[in-house]
Formats: sequence, structure tokens, C-alpha cells
Amino acid sequence: MKRPELLAPAGNMEALKAAVANGADAVYLGASRFGARAFAGNFHEDQLQEAVRYCHLRDVKVYVTVNTLLYEEELAEAIALVDRLVQAQVDALIVQDLGLVSLIRRRWPDLELHASTQMHIHNLDGVRWAKDMGFSRVVLARETPLELVRECAREKIDLEIFVYGALCVSYSGECLMSSLLQGRSGNRGQCAQPCRMRYQLIDETQDKVVPAEGEYLLSTRDLNTLDRMKELMNSGAVSFKIEGRMKRPEYVGAVVRAFRRRIDALLQQEQIRPDPQEQQQLKKLFNRGFTEGYLFHQSGFSVMNAFRPNHLGVQIATVLSQKNGRLQIRLSAPLHQHDGLRILRDHGEDLGFLANYIYRHGLLVSKAEAGDIVELEVRDKVRPGSAVLQTTDALLMKQLQRQFAAPYRRIPLIMEVSGQAGTPLQLQVSDKQGHQLTVYSQDALSPALSSPLTEQRIEAQLNKLKETPYCIESCRITLDGDVFLPLQQLNELRRQAIEGMNQLRLKRPALQPVISQPSVRPVNSKPQIAEILIEVETWEQWEALKDLPVQLISSWPQLWKEENVIASQLRVVPQSVSLPGRCIQVQQLGALNNPQQHLLLTQGFNVTNSEAMQLLLSLPQVDAVEFSLETSGAQQRQIRKAFLQRCGFLPPTIQWVYGARDLMISAACPVNRLLKDGKKKNCRLCHQRSYALRSIHREHFPLLGDSGCFSHLLEAEPYRMPEGDLDPSQSWKLRMTRETGPIARQLAMTYLQWRQRLATLSKSDG
Repeated sequence: MKRPELLAPAGNMEALKAAVANGADAVYLGASRFGARAFAGNFHEDQLQEAVRYCHLRDVKVYVTVNTLLYEEELAEAIALVDRLVQAQVDALIVQDLGLVSLIRRRWPDLELHASTQMHIHNLDGVRWAKDMGFSRVVLARETPLELVRECAREKIDLEIFVYGALCVSYSGECLMSSLLQGRSGNRGQCAQPCRMRYQLIDETQDKVVPAEGEYLLSTRDLNTLDRMKELMNSGAVSFKIEGRMKRPEYVGAVVRAFRRRIDALLQQEQIRPDPQEQQQLKKLFNRGFTEGYLFHQSGFSVMNAFRPNHLGVQIATVLSQKNGRLQIRLSAPLHQHDGLRILRDHGEDLGFLANYIYRHGLLVSKAEAGDIVELEVRDKVRPGSAVLQTTDALLMKQLQRQFAAPYRRIPLIMEVSGQAGTPLQLQVSDKQGHQLTVYSQDALSPALSSPLTEQRIEAQLNKLKETPYCIESCRITLDGDVFLPLQQLNELRRQAIEGMNQLRLKRPALQPVISQPSVRPVNSKPQIAEILIEVETWEQWEALKDLPVQLISSWPQLWKEENVIASQLRVVPQSVSLPGRCIQVQQLGALNNPQQHLLLTQGFNVTNSEAMQLLLSLPQVDAVEFSLETSGAQQRQIRKAFLQRCGFLPPTIQWVYGARDLMISAACPVNRLLKDGKKKNCRLCHQRSYALRSIHREHFPLLGDSGCFSHLLEAEPYRMPEGDLDPSQSWKLRMTRETGPIARQLAMTYLQWRQRLATLSKSDG
């Protein structure tokens, strides 16, 4: 059983120190820009250098997230940031944007890169592609089952998996819900978490609400695999990642320590049993209910929590009565002054407050025990029988803060002291990594007239290492006769030794940049593709469109043999699937391992800049690339112009001009969960009737299952690109989802006419 890396989040310096003090092997953090947690504390340049120094002295690695999508005008700033991160000697970068990957590989070929989970790598082909691209590590999608982790581990590339923290209901990198609805892109670190809002499942065919327990139909539980460590350590994954860059230091420290103890015990072959007290502590820090997640094939209600989208804490009391602004409760667990409490209410928002004043028998007390009846000052109306949750345990917080001052591990030093009268005292220090130095006292030792130096006194002075990352493993002292040296010189000797050891441990070979950047592989001419591409879902749509001068595309196998239809891969492809035809549409990175067919790349590749466009089009099998749905018409023109300046011709690109866009793609289907308990796939219910999620604003977001039974949440109304942004020099894409045959044909005819008119205008302008 190999020792895995325990990787902890660090939203700020306090959280970083908590992670290191409690046993993290590595931390991941964001720089001032381009990280997928824009609202975490993040680290400015001076702070980042301090963080790297702090971690490297303690044998802890630092990975920096530069894992947002980049627009054209941001590329220069992003590579300048990378230059500064290299100079700061970070250990690796976590990246998503393909354009940035291309830039980094050309400028810093030896820099370690990790493929962010935002890259949507969820299959063996995706792992192989990342390996061929020079990535050192892949952060697998959270939906990856353990069996697939084992299979991917055979590819001899480091794998990182999430083991604790928040889950996204959508595949990461494939969620546009926050971006399209609220203008805050999850792919750019600004997710507004609309999945944590209230929704109802609507059967639109019968115009009725589907009964559901709870209203937060897209809200997931939190991942907790602490009790499955042995299986995870045998999976082949090399890094276990804790989510939580927005969390407080006490949370980070406690979670890291729990996993550190479990991992170390397994490595020492100790018997491990589930620890209810430890799990209770973790619940107090933050939980939305725990799940072992997709790693262990949990689904349905085991993954989702529709009752509350926020911290549940643990129940410690029940409301008995309320009178004169005081709430009487019966405790089932201890309560301390300044504990955070929440009272669950059936209607309206839950009531949260601090227990600043606790009354027992009419007297103020600082604490109360299980079984006690106490009173709290609460004026908001609360129903008797309501549950009282403890969301912050003040006593636990103090205990955790004390742990930070007693690090889980220190760097052991071997010290050797020697000397004799008339010569300086010599101190030789070494560590287990082979660093070694010798320092000498400023003055020579003198014969002791009284109070000679003793081994105990020397070792006591050298052992004053509390503010350093070190401890003394062994100290050998050899003195010739009774000698004397002032204690301040012993202290100075220790200070010099520690400073010298710090310098040795921080010294690392610098990466060398490529000064004259070689160009990415040239883009050769591509075959002409159809001017209008239309994705179809149904036989009726195909029948209505088959005779038009358009190229039809479908992800439904039953349509692949029909006239004028090319096959489309799904967005989620857990296992390799061979699609028929000379040309196919593909939607995820693993498909790039297919050099035999001509490929049309969809918006799933998240292309937002010309560098990413050039990288993909340099592949001989790629015929055309669709822009990210998070690019405007103006941004698309900017990308094409930059590509033209670099390559000498306009790229073969595809504009999405009409159709309901995916807000998210999920392995958790609300229809299946509420009508079939979420455990049986391929229920086909969403193809027998029309279902949608209704928001608190009364918007209906249609739900559609694809041929692999992955759930697609669509925007309320199909998107129509503004006429001023329609570009006849590009191919256009229309997507039909719930449109009838006649409507699909009418739309196709409209866009054919527009294209002909715009092409004519373009020629006359030329």
C-alpha cells in the first residue's frame, strides 16, 4: 500500500497554516487572478511567496490554480502570472484553458501541469490524452467510480481524486447555469450556486407539480470518504483532495487531521474502525449531509439533500415553549456560550443566532449539559417541537485552534556539538534529505571557572525550536573538559544553524524558459463542412429536415443510419464507444485520441481564445471547432482575427445560432430520483412526458435525458444569436430539443434565408 498525497485547500494564509500544521502533504491555492474560486481569499504576489517559503520549509508542496477559461485579451496577463509563479517556485499549476496549456508548454516545457477537474476528464481516453499533452497529473471528475480510477491508474500518470467536501450536481466544466442565468461564470471562478436554490419538478404534460420531500432538488450532500480510506489507497490514485478553499481554517485543519490519522494508521497496518465521535466533529464543522459519492456508486437520495442547501450542523435540542422573548429548549447534547445555533422552521427562513445568553433555573450560565432545560433569548416566532441545530461548537473551535500551535509533524534534525577550550564551539546540523551545514560560535570556549557548560544546558538551548519547522531527533555533544560560553552565543549558534538550514532546504534548481517561443504545430487546410448544422433529437425532426440543404447531427443511435445524419458523441462518455461514419461530432477531450475519423468539436471544448482554437485545429483529425457558449459575437470576431493574424487564414469555426443551451449535465436526474428513487437508470420517463424544473421566479427549465441517460437541464427559452452577430463566413449550428417537426422546419428555413441574404450582402460589400 503506497502512501498517498493528502492535498488540502488554502483560501488564505491562516487556512494554509492549519492544513500544514495538521499533516497535509500539499496545498492548493489561488493567485490573485484566474483561479476557479474568485471569492476565496486567494494570495497576492507577496503572500504567495510567503506561502511557498512556509510550505517548502516543511516539505509541503504548493499547487496554484490557474484554472479558469481565458478570453483573448487575458492571455498576455495570464502567461505573465505564470512567469511570476514559476519564479516563486510553486510546485505545479492546475489549469483548464487549452490556450494557456499551449502557451505554457511552449514557454515552460518543464513546468508541472495538472489537468483541472474543470477539464471534464472522466474516462480512460481523456487520461491518455492528458498524458500525451504532457500533463503530470489528472484531477478526475467527481463522478468517476473507483473501478474506473483503478483502470486509469494503469496509464502511469498521476491521478488525483476528491475525497471530502462539496459536490457539484453538474459535471465540472460543463455547468453554464450561473453564467447564462446570472452572468457569473463557474468556468471563470464566479459561480453563484443556483443549484442551491429552491425548485419544483413539473410534469408539463399533465400540468402538475410532482410531489417531493424538500424543495432543493439540485442540492447535493457533501462528500465524505473517511471510512473508505483502505479502498481508496488501493485504487492507484496518488493524491487525495479535500475541497474547501472557501472554508475557515478550523474546518481545514480538522478535516486534514482526520484523514492524516486514518492514512497513517493504515500505512502502519493498524486496525481501523469507524469513529462516530470523529464523524460528529466533522458534522459540526460543516455538512449538508454526507455521502460516499459516485466513487462508491451512491446515487439518488444518497447523493442529494433536498431539505437544506446549507450547513446542517448537528441537532442538540428540541424547542419546548416560547414566552416573553425567551425560548425554552431541552438539550440532548452539551451547549456552551457563543455556540452557533439554527432553529429549523417549516415555513420561512431558518433562524440562526449565537447562544450569547444561556439561562438555567433563571440564572445566567456559560454552559449546560445534555438533559438540561435552558432558556435562550429569541424573539422570532418558533413552533414548539422544532429542532435546534448546533452549527458552531465554540469549545471545539478553541480546541482546533490550539492544535495549530502543536504541528502534526516537524522536520527532524540531527545535531552534533563539539569543542574545547581555546576554539569556537562547533555545531553540525543535518536533515534526512541530505542537507548539512556547520556553524561556529563567535568567541572561543574558555576554561570554566564556575558553571561549566553541560550537555543538558546545551541541548535545552538548541531545542528552543518552537517557532521553527524543526525538532531535534538526536543531539550528540562532545566537549573536552569543563568549558564556558555565554548562553546568548549558544542562542546565536542555534539561530545561524536554523537560518542556514532554511536556505539549504529552500534552494531548488530554477526552471529555464524558452526565450524564443516555438509556434504551435501549424494548422493545415481543412475540408469544407456544411454551412448549417442541425442537431436533432426525434424522428419527427429528422423527417421534417431531411430534404433541406443542411447537415443533420444526432446523438441517438437509431437515427445514425438515416439519410443525411452524422453521429454525435455524448458529452459524458464513461467508456470508449466507436461511432460510425467518416465524420462525427465529439464533445469531450478523450475523443481527441481518435485519429481515424474527421471530428467536429462542440462547445464542450470550452474554446474562448485563439490559442485554444489553434491548438485544436493543429490536430489533423479536427475539421472545425465550435465556440464556447460563454463567448459573445464580438469575442468570436476577436478570436478569429487573432487566429488570422497568426496563421494567415480564418479558422473553420461553428457559431451556435439557435437552440436551448445546456445549463448543466448531471448524473443525478430529478425525474428519475422522484419517480424511480434515482437508482434505476434508463427509466425513459423524460421521453414519455415533458418535465421541467420550476424556479422560485416561476421559470420552467426543461429536463431532457440523452441516450446515455445523463440529465440535461435546458434554459427556459431557446437562445437566438442576435442578428448583428450572425457571421456567414462561419458554419451555423441549430439545436432542436423539444421543437415539433413543423417548427423545426420553419426555423431551418428562416436561417437558410438569413444566411443567403447575409452572404449576398457580404459579397456586395466586398
